[in-house]
Amino acid sequence: MLHALELENFKAFGKRARIPFAPITLIFGENSAGKSTILQALNLLKQTRESRETGVLLLPRSENGIVDLGSFQELLFDHELKRTLSISVEVTVDRIGPFRSSYKKSKIGIGFSFKRPSPKAEVLLEQIEIYDGESSERIAKFHPLDRTEIPQEFRRRMGFFRDSRAIPFSKLAAVKCVWLTETVEHWIPEFEWFKDNKERIRGLLEKRLVDLKHPSEGLREDSDRFREEYKSLNDGIKFLLSGFDLETYISRRHSEEMDTVLEVQGFFPIGIMSGKRSSWITEFRSFLHRRSDNTIFDVAQLVMLASRTLEQTLEALFPMGPFRSPPERWYIFRGTSPQDVGYRGDLLPDLLFRQKSMVKETNEWLKRLDIGYELKVESVGKNSGDLFEVRLIDIRRKERVNEERVNVALPDVGFGISQLLPFIVQSLVSGEQIISIEQPEVHVHPKLQADLGDLLAEAIKEPRRNRFIVETHSEHLILRLQRLVYEKRLDPKDVSVIYVSRGPEGAKAERLRLDDEGDFIDEWPNGFFLERLRELR
Repeated sequence: MLHALELENFKAFGKRARIPFAPITLIFGENSAGKSTILQALNLLKQTRESRETGVLLLPRSENGIVDLGSFQELLFDHELKRTLSISVEVTVDRIGPFRSSYKKSKIGIGFSFKRPSPKAEVLLEQIEIYDGESSERIAKFHPLDRTEIPQEFRRRMGFFRDSRAIPFSKLAAVKCVWLTETVEHWIPEFEWFKDNKERIRGLLEKRLVDLKHPSEGLREDSDRFREEYKSLNDGIKFLLSGFDLETYISRRHSEEMDTVLEVQGFFPIGIMSGKRSSWITEFRSFLHRRSDNTIFDVAQLVMLASRTLEQTLEALFPMGPFRSPPERWYIFRGTSPQDVGYRGDLLPDLLFRQKSMVKETNEWLKRLDIGYELKVESVGKNSGDLFEVRLIDIRRKERVNEERVNVALPDVGFGISQLLPFIVQSLVSGEQIISIEQPEVHVHPKLQADLGDLLAEAIKEPRRNRFIVETHSEHLILRLQRLVYEKRLDPKDVSVIYVSRGPEGAKAERLRLDDEGDFIDEWPNGFFLERLRELR
């Protein structure tokens, strides 16, 4: 899951800024300070990754996309092409799946840097880096490989693991490790395991050396592959007999891992290049992964672990803009059963029409939020086909018309309800999603703004376990969350309040911490919520 975001030279942010997230993250700040930039960075990554355009590097705008950010130059701080744009994301390590690693920390970071050398040049991936999400220590850096050679040779030498023949040469991309940590904590588990098992490992290498000459292997002794593998096995055996110490071991293994080459699609690492994994350790790598509890330090597996986890995080991200689709008087059922309300709320009617239980659950929350209406979703007439309507029953009025309560169509009530409904329903229908939204308080009165805090506090818990990133100006919302912390219905760690301010060198983000009583440990910058007191004097 998402823990933090770091931005540098991205829109309002010049110098590198870190934005820590919690189950409920509220982003405050003055107008045009850079609050929306935080959401836009995540939306940009999601939009790019979900694009079906082969090999696209960054996709700032797309027809019917999540976000429209213009050109790459408009993404840059001060629109200066000399700058390098960087986005880094910290996520919870996913230990379930094919990409496993000796990395034992709970968080890992993966960062991407982009540059455009000139107005006529393409946007280039400049660097991918992996870092410890807990200490921020850099672990590895990767740079794109030069592709000046002919396409066929590049394909053959790189050994793309997928069939890439249909992909244009300009879209084929690979990155190579150019820097790797030598910090001993990453290497000690592997070193100790090797020392304890070196005799068995040597036996495996010697057996493989004998098998290599067997006719069933189908390798000619004068072939390049035979010579390469034979040399690798002999080198490994000699090393295991040398009585190596930790420093010598790290030096050798470090140089081998520096040969790591990964295939990338756009900015995303998607595979380990088959032609660049030949070393003495390759011969018993699978044995190690079966028997050594993933003690081997494999930088390729580490990058793929971070990449896969980031992809899952972006899939879980559900962005909602400041304005949802306006309500209609009638709807035509589209013949599908949506599982969400749509980024603009346009799928809300179909979802409610197909999921009667969600209508019931939404009505329970409308009552808790004291909105005064309950939903009624039904077909129009007996012979109307797929025509249906979403109406609101006024539960505040006791009188009835023809023995039924007064109900009205969505367009006939205040705009605030129709704008808030998609957010309420999405919070209830989601499970383990990251719901981001801009200004949910638009068109909503102060008491309801505060009551939304109850909805957020409920939706982050079992069984939903959602997370929220809310760009807001609502003092009432934060006051309610403070109260919930005071009442022990929320933990201070469940809430991250970010204040974004703008200075001469760009935006900066500050986290304002809460204590166990719900009071702020840190003061609000610039007296953000003091205008009320000033007006009362």
